[in-house]
Amino acid sequence: MHAEPHATKSTIVRTRAGAAAPSAGASPRSIPPTAPAPVRLAAAASARLSPALGAALLEGVFRYVHRHPVPARERDWLAAAERSHLELAGRRLPVWSWGAGPAVLLVHGWAGRGSQMGAFAAPLAAAGFRAVAFDGPGHGAAPGRLSSLPSLIDAVMAVGAAVGPLAGLVAHSAGAAASTVAMGRGLVVPAAVFAAPAANPPRYLDLVRRWLGLPAETTARTRRRIETRFHVRFEDLDACRIAPRLGAPLLVFHDRRDAEVPWQEGSTLAASWPGARFVSTDDLGHHRILRDEAIVTEAVRFLTAARGA
Repeated sequence: MHAEPHATKSTIVRTRAGAAAPSAGASPRSIPPTAPAPVRLAAAASARLSPALGAALLEGVFRYVHRHPVPARERDWLAAAERSHLELAGRRLPVWSWGAGPAVLLVHGWAGRGSQMGAFAAPLAAAGFRAVAFDGPGHGAAPGRLSSLPSLIDAVMAVGAAVGPLAGLVAHSAGAAASTVAMGRGLVVPAAVFAAPAANPPRYLDLVRRWLGLPAETTARTRRRIETRFHVRFEDLDACRIAPRLGAPLLVFHDRRDAEVPWQEGSTLAASWPGARFVSTDDLGHHRILRDEAIVTEAVRFLTAARGA
C-alpha cells in the first residue's frame, strides 16, 4: 500500500514483523546525549552525597512530564468534541468524545495529550464509532506534573471501563505499552491499532540516568523505588512479555526514522503478538504518523473490519 503524496514523503511499506532494521544512520535516540553541564554536575554531587538522593533525583526527572503547546489543529478537533471528565485517584482527567456508537478509545503517549489523537476522531465517527480521548494523569489539561506508566495504565482501564464496552483502541508510543498492560489485566479490546509503540518504556529509565550522568547503580536503586511506590515489577510493564497472551487483532504502524522510539520496538512487539500486522512508514517520524491520512484511513478500515468479523 502506498499513500498519496503529501507535503512530506509518507510512503507506507508493508514488512514482516522482525524484518531488517533501519540502517545505522537512521538509528533514533529519544533524548539528547547529555544534560547541560550544570545539571550533570549537580546530579553527580547529589549522588556522591547520598545514593538515595541520586535515586530520588532520577525518579523525579524520569516521572516529570514536559507539556508542549497545543497547535490550532488540535484546538479545532477539541472544539468539535463533547467534553466530560473522570475522577481517578483524586485527579480529574479530561475526556473528549466524538460521534455515537461503540466506543474506540484513543490513548496518547508520554508527554502527550488526548488532542494529539484527534485526527482519528471524525473518520471514526463517520464509520459509526464513538471516538473517546483523554488526558492521562499529569498530562495535557490534567492536574500535576509527575506521572508514570502505572498511572497511565490505570487511566486506560478506568476510561475504558467508563465508556465501554469498547469496539477498539488506538494508542500512540507509551500509550501502546499502557494499553497492552491494561489488556493483559483484563481490559476487553476487540481490536487495536498502535502507532510508534514504545514496547518497553522501563528501559528509558537508564537512558535518563545516563543523560544525567549518574552512576550506573542508580538505575537499580531507582527501579526499586518506583516498584515499591506503585506495587509493580518493571518486567510486568514490558509489553513484549504480555503480548503472546493476547488474542485481539493488532495493527502496528512505525516509522523507520522515528527519532524518539526505535522502529525495532514496534517490530518486536508485532512479532510477539499472535497474528499482528506490522506496517513500516518512511519520513513520518514519531508524531506526524498520528495525522497522516493514509494511516488514519487504514486504521479505521482495520477497526471497521474487526467490528464486522
